[in-house]
Amino acid sequence: MRKAIIGLLGIPVLLLTVLTGSASAHTVQATFDYHVGDALIQGLGFPAGNQAEADNGDVVTIVATGTFDATTGTATGGGTFAHHMAATGQTITGTFVTTGLISFQSYGNATPEGLPASFYGGKLLLRIVATPDVAPNVHLPATLTIECELGTPPSGTVEGIRLNVYDVINFNKSVPESGANLYIRD
Repeated sequence: MRKAIIGLLGIPVLLLTVLTGSASAHTVQATFDYHVGDALIQGLGFPAGNQAEADNGDVVTIVATGTFDATTGTATGGGTFAHHMAATGQTITGTFVTTGLISFQSYGNATPEGLPASFYGGKLLLRIVATPDVAPNVHLPATLTIECELGTPPSGTVEGIRLNVYDVINFNKSVPESGANLYIRD
């Protein structure tokens, strides 16, 4: 079982409990907007950003907006990050740009939750390049994984993000209920 809580302008907030059996994840050939804790998500009543944690206890908060085309395999956009270091209590902030689409696995549209057919769930992997504010000449390649549990996701799916900054740090655990993500089909 999973719970989806989401609100939409003009639509009351829904609290639905949906049984998830075998999900039929598939690739959808379309163009989507992606939203991770951005102004749209915040306008729906969710907190700014979404978080992931590394094995050492460090936490990254991501805010992202952009588009991707599952047909052409392209993606654009970007956002901000805040890397809180557990050992020192310091936070490193910065920006990132989306440089490409690795993959998108659709969980289908959100009509099972009573939401618009243009709202989708799925697992999105993006190539990004991150730049810390304190070191504007440093450009760190990474993979950003975004998961939205709308539609019919596989059992065990968790709404969240993960971020692997190659050869630096891997935020490989989504922080449950730290934020929300959404894909909107154009």
